[in-house]
Amino acid sequence: MKRENTFAIGSLFFVSLLINGNSADCRENVLSGSLSLQQEYDSNIFQLEDDEVDRWTTTLLPTLTLVSTGEKDEVSLTANSDLGWDQRLDERDFNHNLAFSGSRQISQYWRITVSDSYSYNDETPERDMDPGLSVTERFQRAGDYQQAEVARLLFPELRYTPDDYIYVLTELQRRYEQAGEGSITQQEVDRYLSNTEGRRRYWDNEFTIGAEYEFARDSLLTLGYRYFTNDDRSADISEYYEHAPSLGLSYRFNEQWLAAVSYEFIKGQYDTVDDSKENNTLFTVDYTLSPTDQLTASYGYDMTNFQGTSEDVVDQTGEMGWIHDLTANTQLTTTLSENYLTREYNGDETETGLDLGISRRLQRGSLTLGAGYLYAQQKSDGSWDDLREEWTVDGGISYELFQDVTGTFNLAYEKRYLWPETGDKEDFDDYEAGAAVTYSFMRWFALTCRYTYSKLESSSSVVSGYDEHLIVVELSAAKELLRW
Repeated sequence: MKRENTFAIGSLFFVSLLINGNSADCRENVLSGSLSLQQEYDSNIFQLEDDEVDRWTTTLLPTLTLVSTGEKDEVSLTANSDLGWDQRLDERDFNHNLAFSGSRQISQYWRITVSDSYSYNDETPERDMDPGLSVTERFQRAGDYQQAEVARLLFPELRYTPDDYIYVLTELQRRYEQAGEGSITQQEVDRYLSNTEGRRRYWDNEFTIGAEYEFARDSLLTLGYRYFTNDDRSADISEYYEHAPSLGLSYRFNEQWLAAVSYEFIKGQYDTVDDSKENNTLFTVDYTLSPTDQLTASYGYDMTNFQGTSEDVVDQTGEMGWIHDLTANTQLTTTLSENYLTREYNGDETETGLDLGISRRLQRGSLTLGAGYLYAQQKSDGSWDDLREEWTVDGGISYELFQDVTGTFNLAYEKRYLWPETGDKEDFDDYEAGAAVTYSFMRWFALTCRYTYSKLESSSSVVSGYDEHLIVVELSAAKELLRW
């Protein structure tokens, strides 16, 4: 039996389990739908200085949602699609999603939850990664999926996000060469960073089931299991399966003290690269100092081991936070963090961070301001050397300009310094500004216009500076279709 059918049958079984109860129970069922049409223009899709490529993209987003609520249970089914047309390549991308979630109160203290999320993707072939380009240049032209997979192979200590882009780009060539000529890792990286003749077709499915037991006051015991699978129909792309049981306990000692501990074991299985095992443990403590002050502390210990030659890592993170209500509408948040990363091959790394944020509720909107600092060192040949340093400031405002018209505006600046293992110190200035206006009309419709400007100034010979303009116009409609 195919895995797709197994998940479908399993989801139907849990649906019947959740809603199976007294037939006299009163249920409320609501069917709603939405449709969005979006036109996007990106002036520099690869974020390059000397080889700017622009793109127009048209996207259609239809969604149907059914919510069924009973006396002791709730079930939700959502079906949506993301239908995109890349006018630069005259190619179409398709993404179809089906999601189910449900919960049922078994007794006064016990509740079970279950969810299943399935997606099928049919994407345009990669055509911008000429084999004559360096691995760094090909990475710049790759899609989000390919970039994340390359980072997973060469930077196993990262949970890669776009915020890591510059750091990965500056270290990519060195780690690629360090993997060794003809190694499995290099072969996998080359597969992801290569042009393909056919479309990339794959499906993902994530199934979760959990149980929650409430006891004492604000205390909770949780048990869970998650299974994720990726089935890629493209040639030479590694498929992936993940099993993740988990356990959590939170306990309130009194009105001031709340403590929690959680543990998750993740076993990852790949078709063509090293399998992995992760043990993730997190301890947290919340202390209410006064009606206007709350202190938080946490410690996380994450260990990742690979069966083959990939780098094993141990990641330890400690955080302390303070939340202070300056007034009834203004809140100050402060977080101090320390991270210690133990790596098998690339040397240990330590990172210290400080974040400050202030938020204020306005009569017709909200205002946020933030600042952050990060400093990291790496241990090499027995001594600690500078690795990177970042200063950030940002702010944003959301405000109801008129009845049915809402506007947002945001600004951000980041100063980064990197010390590559080879070469001189490099610095980057990253600017971003954006604005959006949403007009709601005729009860069900909304028109949104967004503009974002990004600019990077760089002293690096690897990462060039760039300017990018992003314009999005979206018309959407949402309506309750049926209730019974």
